[in-house]
Amino acid sequence: MSRSRQAAQLARHLTGATGAEVTLTYDTGACWTLAWTDGPTRDEMRAHLNTALASPRHSELRDRKLDLVRRLSQRAWAARAIASRRKGTLMDAVAAGAADHRALGVPLPRLGRQSADRTHEYYALHRHLDTLLETTSHPQRADLPEDEPLIAELLAAGTSVHPATGRSVCSEYDMAAALLAAEQAPAADQPPTLTAVRDPQET
Repeated sequence: MSRSRQAAQLARHLTGATGAEVTLTYDTGACWTLAWTDGPTRDEMRAHLNTALASPRHSELRDRKLDLVRRLSQRAWAARAIASRRKGTLMDAVAAGAADHRALGVPLPRLGRQSADRTHEYYALHRHLDTLLETTSHPQRADLPEDEPLIAELLAAGTSVHPATGRSVCSEYDMAAALLAAEQAPAADQPPTLTAVRDPQET
């Protein structure tokens, strides 16, 4: 069997094994790219891949360099944010991360026209969500059924119409701003409590 056919077969096998749509495409030389969205973590996918490569069905790919690329959806970002907020870990992580950077004197990035409105809390929120997304298997899934309406609300808060294309675009940057403004995705039994605390020196 040709290497290309084995690659297609391997992609189908991993899709079935992991529940995520997997593609395996040739890059250059001995390099191939194995990509998927959300689904298993990179470590989990690597374990599935190693098991599959031990089979004679995929022997032509054993000596290839397979780069693992995990893409993450806006839905996954919103689901992790809502789950963390419900558990109370989101606010703690934002406060601790922002305080650490202030104590260390870490300057705020000033890239782009909107960066002047972004605080240490904003960047701490993104760092916390990045960690959750990296370490959570199938991060797009709601942890609890009651998270679903709040995930939908947060996604809606992060959606705007692109001025050039007229298409609706959802951005984690806008979702982060909504969370920090405490205007979206409040807890069902209590008022919003997460707020951005602006340091006067950051203006």
